[in-house]
Amino acid sequence: MGSDWKAKTQRMLPADFAEELEDERWEVLHRIVLLVAQSPEKESVDAFLDWLERIPPGEIYERLAPWVESIPLNLGEIRDHSLSLLRRWNEHYFSKLEPLILANLQKSAEELKGLVSTLEPPALIDHATRGIWIEPMEDLQQVVLVPQYHCAFSSVLDFHRGIATCLYPVPDAAVEQSEPLRELLPMTQCLADEKRLQILRCLATRPCTLGELQQQVSLAKSTVHHHVTALRRAGLIRAHYAGHPTVSYYSLRESFVDRLPLLLRDFLVREGD
Repeated sequence: MGSDWKAKTQRMLPADFAEELEDERWEVLHRIVLLVAQSPEKESVDAFLDWLERIPPGEIYERLAPWVESIPLNLGEIRDHSLSLLRRWNEHYFSKLEPLILANLQKSAEELKGLVSTLEPPALIDHATRGIWIEPMEDLQQVVLVPQYHCAFSSVLDFHRGIATCLYPVPDAAVEQSEPLRELLPMTQCLADEKRLQILRCLATRPCTLGELQQQVSLAKSTVHHHVTALRRAGLIRAHYAGHPTVSYYSLRESFVDRLPLLLRDFLVREGD
C-alpha cells in the first residue's frame, strides 16, 4: 500500500498499539487463514474472533496439526495475544475501511463461485490471480481462494499438506467502477523493457524454468526472477506450482495478447468522453 498508507494508518492507531506492532519479537498465531476456513462462524470479524476465543487450545492444535509441522506448546498464550492484536486492529483500522472495499471483495468472491461450474480448478485459479497455475497433484485436496485488497497486485500463496491457500488481489476494490489504466499500466510497463520482451518470446515457444530463461536472456538469476515476477503480476505469463510454494516453470498467458488491445481501446474511449 506504500509509505503514505503506513503513515496514515499509524495515525489512526493508539500510540502504544502502533509501537507494539513494530515489535517483531513476539510470536503470533500462524496459519490463521486455516482456522478461518474451518470456522463455523466467519460471517464477520467479531463472530470469528469470538469463536476463536471460545475454543480451547487443544482444539486449535487438532485443527492445525494436519498441516502445520511445528506448533508451540504455549498455544493458548499465543492465541490470547493474537486475539488482542486482532481485536484492536479491527477496532482502530479494519472496521473503519471504506465499505465499498469489502463489498467489492465479496462481489469478486461471488463472481468466482459463479465460474466454478464452467472452469476447471486450475483455470479458475489462473483467472482469479491472473497468472498463478496450480498443477493438479494427488495429495492436493483443496485450494482456498481469498480476495484481498492490501497486497494488490500480488497474490499470497502457501501450501500446507494437502491444502493450498491463495490470497488473490482485487486492485479495483476501492473504486465504484474498474479503471482500465490500473490493469493496462503494468502491462505496458512490462512491454517497454527489451529483456522482458525476450522472455515473452521464449515463453511463446515453450514453457521454461527460471534457469532456462536465464540462459536465454543472459542475466543474473535474481534479475530474471525480478522480471518474471513483474510479468506474472501484470498477467502476461503464468507461474506454475506443483505442490510447493516454489515456481516449477513459467509459460505464456496467451489471453493477454487479446486482452491488451481491448484495455487500450477502453482507456482511450473513456479518456475521450
